[in-house]
Amino acid sequence: MNVRVEVLFDAPDEDAWVAMGSLGREVTNDRRSVRVFVLADDPDWLVAEFTMATEAQYKALEKVERAVRLCAWERLDSSISFPKSEAERARARRKTQRRRPEC
Repeated sequence: MNVRVEVLFDAPDEDAWVAMGSLGREVTNDRRSVRVFVLADDPDWLVAEFTMATEAQYKALEKVERAVRLCAWERLDSSISFPKSEAERARARRKTQRRRPEC
């Protein structure tokens, strides 16, 4: 499953970038999937995107929250999301179409 963690820092420095990379590597199932970048419209927000083994989101959330507390302890705010891949979105659209009654 895909995971996106957004963390607000007060003027992120090199340590913040390292912390975000560590956060992703702490919980990922593929270290090559970890990507850290700046949020386009606000340079104080750093984003870490990575993959995790598929499991219930409430279980994955606990693991990611723990990694955020350990690695990004200088954060001001954070947000965790589980964006769907394009394949997952397409599957959901097909499933919805099958459920709709024909008029």
